Amino acid sequence: MDTHKYTDKELLDFLQEQTELSQYTGRVIFRTSIYGRGWRLHETSRESAVPDVRDAIARAINMVETVNPAE
Repeated sequence: MDTHKYTDKELLDFLQEQTELSQYTGRVIFRTSIYGRGWRLHETSRESAVPDVRDAIARAINMVETVNPAE
């Protein structure tokens, strides 16, 4: 399977389309696991979740940059 045939935009658009199906809440969050099993981008009912995949990722980037500012 050629996984490199899709652009980053196509990949993010696909995730956004899945979010817009609202199979659960239609809101997503990007966060680290509370059990130490890595990071997640998932549909959730958490209060901090947002309806846009790109916004969820951008919020995670902003959080990391706030905690670990570039020198």
